[in-house]
Amino acid sequence: MTEQPDSTDSADIRRPDRQSTVPVSGAELAVFEWGDPAAEPLVLVHGVTDTHHVWTRVATLLAEDFRVITYDVRGHGRSAKPAAPQDYRLERLAADCYAVIDTVSPHSPVHVCGHGWGAVQAWEAVCDPRANTRIASFTAISGPNLDHVGILLRDIASPSRYLRGLATDLTWLLRSAGSAPAAAQRIAYPPRVRSWLIERLGGVPRAYAPIAATWRTDLLAGTRIVRANLLHHLLRPRDRHTAVPVQLVVDTTDVFVPPFLYDSSAPWVDRLWRCAIPADHWLPVTEPLLVAEAIANFVEDLHAAGATIPRR
Repeated sequence: MTEQPDSTDSADIRRPDRQSTVPVSGAELAVFEWGDPAAEPLVLVHGVTDTHHVWTRVATLLAEDFRVITYDVRGHGRSAKPAAPQDYRLERLAADCYAVIDTVSPHSPVHVCGHGWGAVQAWEAVCDPRANTRIASFTAISGPNLDHVGILLRDIASPSRYLRGLATDLTWLLRSAGSAPAAAQRIAYPPRVRSWLIERLGGVPRAYAPIAATWRTDLLAGTRIVRANLLHHLLRPRDRHTAVPVQLVVDTTDVFVPPFLYDSSAPWVDRLWRCAIPADHWLPVTEPLLVAEAIANFVEDLHAAGATIPRR
């Protein structure tokens, strides 16, 4: 396992203290860590088209109290880039999450936080029976459980029209993005366009919308994840229950994830907290202090209530 130096976009950001790789199904995931290796472990999962860099400021703030672990989700950053559509299903992404957890913390449960589609992936892991002994808490930012949302839409009046419209919009997006590496090279979606979209739709200054050098393959991987999972779970939702304590960080001005969608998880989570923040979709980069405080306070409250899983 060879360590390589990392690079960051700003001199005021702390670089990872350790870098490694975790094998998954014949491939590898790039893993990055901050903080004392003996501290309580916290795993952060990024969303589609991002990399572990989206968590750098949050990791820097939490490194004094936690062993912070991030990784590049398959297809993104320095991690392996499989081409088969089934390699991007939520079940596979959750298996990757557990591979990281079992490698970095084989004897202790970890706290998990996901942003956007990183939260969607983490939901899949949290609703797995393994979570009862391996995940101590889960904080979801800008990412509801797709199965829970699917059940909500199925139960409300006339959801079919909404889903058909969503399917039409998604099909157009995916056709525009293409489905092969060669197509990704032809996408009229340079980094400055992504920065402009983030600024216009999320109210995020361009300076806070860093673009990784791997943006083309990151975009392709994000397309594959959305294509493999979104409509599949919304149209054919499963009953997904969890006993893991869950904190929902709801961005009340998020233009991508309406706050009402989070209500769908209440019947399926035994212990649920909700923290509303009047902010945009990209909280980890625009409000890293708020994110760090939300995670740390949640873990501290669970410890005070004796609601965390003891070390094995």
